[in-house]
Amino acid sequence: MSDWNAWELGRVVVATAAVMYTGIWAQVTLFHWGAAFASRAMWAPVIMTPFIVAAAVIAVVSRSDPWGRIAAVALGIGVLDGLYGLYRHLRGTTSQIGGLTLRNLMAGPPPVLPLAYSLIGVVGLLGLLWDA
Repeated sequence: MSDWNAWELGRVVVATAAVMYTGIWAQVTLFHWGAAFASRAMWAPVIMTPFIVAAAVIAVVSRSDPWGRIAAVALGIGVLDGLYGLYRHLRGTTSQIGGLTLRNLMAGPPPVLPLAYSLIGVVGLLGLLWDA
């Protein structure tokens, strides 16, 4: 691994995505634990995120095959899982009494969190492809 001054933008972006996934993993874990993992789908981001972080960190060190491809697949899975989480959160909000209202959006499952989870994966993928 080269020194900090020699890092290209793509490597910094992938490293940033790994750090952001670590932070959002803590938040997702606390929220889903607080909701008692009411659905099996709630386990997916809790279990998958450490693997996504590990793949991104490996991609920071080496993006050569197969590591770059593994990181791209892991980040792509993060994007898809975030979009599925957005669907589940919006479905959970609309199933509450009153449907899709501001009160239910604020009191129910947060739709912004899975969207942020997905966008971190998009940022990581852009970082992988930036200097390719």
